[in-house]
Amino acid sequence: MKIKKMKHYLDLIPISAKVYRKQNRMTLICISLAVFLVTVIFGMADMEVRSQRLQAIKDYGNWHMMLKTADEEEAAMVAARPEVTASAWYGVLNYRLAQDYRIGPGKTAICSFDSSFLSNIFSGIKFVEGHFPQNDRQAALTENAKDRLKIKVGDKITLDTPQGESYQYTVSGFLENTSLLMKADGIGTFLNPDGYQALTASMKSGDVTDQDGCYYIQLSTHCDMNQVMNDIASQFNWSDKKDIAKNTKLLATLGQSRDSFILQLYSVALVLFLLVLLAGVLMIAGSLSTNIMQRTEFFGMLRCLGASKKQIIRFVRLEALQWCKWALPIGILSGMAVIWILCAVLRDLSPSYFSAMPIFGVSWISVVCGIAVGILTVLLAAQSPAKKAAKVSPLTAVSGNAYTPQPASKAANTRWLKVDTALGVHHAKASKKNFALMAGSFALSIILFLAFSATMDFMDHAIKPLKPYTPDLSIISADNTRSLNSRLTDCLEDDAAVEKVYGRMFAYKLSAETSGNPLSVDLISYEQHQFDWAKDVLIEGSLGNVQKNKDAVLTVYDAKNPLHPGDTITVHSQGKEKTVTVTGVLSDSPFTNEADTEIIICSEAVFRSLQGDGGYTIIDVQLSDKATDQDVNRIRSLTSGPNRTFSDQRASNAEVQGGYLSFALFIYGFLIIIALITVFNIINSIAMSVSARIPQYGAMRAIGMSSRQMIKMILAESITYAAASSIIGCAAGLPIHKFLYEHLVTYRWGDPWQVPAGPLALILLLVIASSIAAVYGPAKRIHRLSIVDTINAKQQ
Repeated sequence: MKIKKMKHYLDLIPISAKVYRKQNRMTLICISLAVFLVTVIFGMADMEVRSQRLQAIKDYGNWHMMLKTADEEEAAMVAARPEVTASAWYGVLNYRLAQDYRIGPGKTAICSFDSSFLSNIFSGIKFVEGHFPQNDRQAALTENAKDRLKIKVGDKITLDTPQGESYQYTVSGFLENTSLLMKADGIGTFLNPDGYQALTASMKSGDVTDQDGCYYIQLSTHCDMNQVMNDIASQFNWSDKKDIAKNTKLLATLGQSRDSFILQLYSVALVLFLLVLLAGVLMIAGSLSTNIMQRTEFFGMLRCLGASKKQIIRFVRLEALQWCKWALPIGILSGMAVIWILCAVLRDLSPSYFSAMPIFGVSWISVVCGIAVGILTVLLAAQSPAKKAAKVSPLTAVSGNAYTPQPASKAANTRWLKVDTALGVHHAKASKKNFALMAGSFALSIILFLAFSATMDFMDHAIKPLKPYTPDLSIISADNTRSLNSRLTDCLEDDAAVEKVYGRMFAYKLSAETSGNPLSVDLISYEQHQFDWAKDVLIEGSLGNVQKNKDAVLTVYDAKNPLHPGDTITVHSQGKEKTVTVTGVLSDSPFTNEADTEIIICSEAVFRSLQGDGGYTIIDVQLSDKATDQDVNRIRSLTSGPNRTFSDQRASNAEVQGGYLSFALFIYGFLIIIALITVFNIINSIAMSVSARIPQYGAMRAIGMSSRQMIKMILAESITYAAASSIIGCAAGLPIHKFLYEHLVTYRWGDPWQVPAGPLALILLLVIASSIAAVYGPAKRIHRLSIVDTINAKQQ
């Protein structure tokens, strides 16, 4: 066999890698895991920012500044600035659908812009059929008009105004529906600027109400947008609130917001980044430290051959960097795979929102951060083990003893513990640096978990998930009276497209009294579905008597005027008087009320006993998963009538659900990854620590220690690490959680910080369970080896 001539002592690195490939494999996995952690976290953060940016563009448009009061000349001067990449005029009439502009039976809002508006500013709104109006006699409509009015491209439509005038247009195309129009059951009519000006010019100026116009400005992403907007405002002497507006959500996703709350989020992101970096350093440092301990004899032999301490340090650092050649690609590629899976899940869960997000997109931020942090953590982590290897004496190499004997004063304390348990605790604390690395590495997992769990509270405040009672459709009494026939619910329940139907009756600001004190109440009726949902938010009392149509009611918790089970309320209405008893308190409800008015919920029978016979004020409908637009149009026609408003909330529900799902996937993905890395880190660290002491354990077996005692000793060592890390993790993690919570939640919503009992118990349980489970592998190996093999064991 041809032997390659070695020209430099660093040529030993690949030879050492082959000889010690097994323990090197574990170190390689630790480095890969640290790179994976950084890549996934930064990649998911990048994808979350992208998803929020897509959502902001879809909801509010791809603009950064709105000119509310600018005239045509001023807008042209702004558009001529080099920082402006696009500008567009937008006009709207009857935006709030308060005026009676109609096309057939449907109210309409009239909007106007040029064709570049859709390509540059509101690119999220697409034509589903046809094209933009080419002249002042053409109009495009939202897609919901297609089925409601039974029209197609090329048909004639008539726009009726509140002044009794009529205007005819030819349909040029259909655009996607907007959630605002769907919720208000309105139709969008889109004219080109010539058509809009012709319409408003032909109407008497005094009759044109609810009209508005503005200019949208899009800036280059390479400029300081806030500075540019301030320059524009000062140039024309415009005020922030009256004359201009900013797309704050989009600016935040671009890192261009100077909002104090957004700056708080940036500070939180910096803290989390430092925690991730520290976790990577400790994980790799612990693995490298154990690796060096296992190769004490090797480094001592290098010293015997004349290697200096400086050369040993350089050897360890370069060896660590050699591992990066494999660890970096493994960590980055596996991290990208996870990100792709999460992006695919987002597209599947909410295709309407995340269809533009690429499944196989590359987050260059995560790749660069993964490489940079991977190399940085390896160099930082190799610092201490390199110095430790350099201190190995030639005498140690000759003796083959990896550990310096402890003085008698530091022997295992067997006064309170059995010998095997005491030895395990003693082994854990024998090396202060190793103990600090192990306990610190485990503690960082606790700190990371607690830190990221604070973002769950932020998510629950910032993005409200859909409640079980959220309807898809609502039929509402236009004047808030009980004008909806109760038989309508029976008719809707028989529809195959309907999952649930539930109606409510309202009576507002009824006079009442409790304990001699006057009270104003809003009385609301519930039926069985709503009572079932109320059980989930019941914080005091019970619902039994309320459901049984007895004179019992529920209230919604109010800190200023708290009512409790057992309190009685006398309600006065229509010359009648009825005394009811509070039997339950709810923490939340779908309703808003004035500050001096209490919400009282009762059964339909109790409501009618006070208010007399009548129909519902609102009827809500939840659709089945297979419901189509044709089903919704059929339900609309079935429920149409005078003094009724039909509200289609499917689009707005999808927006809420899409935003919540993206954030939830982002947060829970972090927590799952941290939990998995916690388990692996603990199991791997215990296994490597035990492997480094295999010869010692063999000597203990030779003097009579049984396999069972050996296992108890390893378990005691593992539990010692877990106990120390739990104390350190809680001591450092809770203040960090408090800091993050106050910056994310308290600063914005005022909620006081509380100990996160759930996440804390979960991560502590995970650490303890992992520490116990970590004993299984080493115990199985020790039990399998004979005493002689254990003494002479080497990691090959």
